[in-house]
Amino acid sequence: MISLYPTLATLYTLCIWIVKFAAGCPDLWTPMNGRCCKQCPPGQYLEEFCTEKKETVCRPCPDNSFSPQHNAFNKCMQCNSCRGAHREHEELCSPTTNAKCSCHPGFLCSDDACSQCVENICDAGEKAVKTGSAAGLRPYKCQPACPDHEYLDMKMNICRPKLQCKKEGLVEQFPGNRTHDAVCHKHSELRPDSSPDTDRDALCVTWHIGCVLLALILLVILSLNSINVAKNCRADKTTVATPVTVYDSHLSKEESGLQQLIIQTDSNKSQLQEIVTTLQ
Repeated sequence: MISLYPTLATLYTLCIWIVKFAAGCPDLWTPMNGRCCKQCPPGQYLEEFCTEKKETVCRPCPDNSFSPQHNAFNKCMQCNSCRGAHREHEELCSPTTNAKCSCHPGFLCSDDACSQCVENICDAGEKAVKTGSAAGLRPYKCQPACPDHEYLDMKMNICRPKLQCKKEGLVEQFPGNRTHDAVCHKHSELRPDSSPDTDRDALCVTWHIGCVLLALILLVILSLNSINVAKNCRADKTTVATPVTVYDSHLSKEESGLQQLIIQTDSNKSQLQEIVTTLQ
């Protein structure tokens, strides 16, 4: 007696083969001349299809070309060239992956393939959003990189929540912006009745008072110096009269006595003149 299990298994396998053949070749196979030939793996291209006597012949992709998936193409695809203004390689081409281009700092790719680079006009804390503009127009626009309640951490390039001073029971000194967190301080750091404006006014008043006191001190010093100079000038003008002795070998005793008399009675010039006339 013949067992039914091998027969059923054979019929089942035959049915599957018929269904697959009717539907076409399975995945990673390609129909060729009534046969299903294997496709070439990634990084290779097809040189010859399979025959009854041999399998599919594949060859590795040459330099500067790639094949990213199973295929039945007779050549590999050409790698992208990242040459051009402000362009550079971010990833080099490999037999299975295409080269990836990027732009120099300050520039952005115009499309997904980064076929060209355009200047980035966005400010710090902003991000460029693609607009799909037509050729010749700027393909992006600038938008805030973070929501209003967050700021952009430039070092980590991530958004962080801003410090809420009021919720923390603190006084807001700086509200924060797109790239910096808010700055808060405690109430005790300032006097209850003071503010930055009043402190600044008090500093100005103190500075003016100091200037006035310095001017008064300089005025007193100059006044004392002036008084001393005036005293010295008056002392220099006071002269002391000294007796004058006249020596002349040709004068007689009477004339010598007359000269002494002239010196002693200088205040009475009229009398001195009469004596000189008499002696002559």
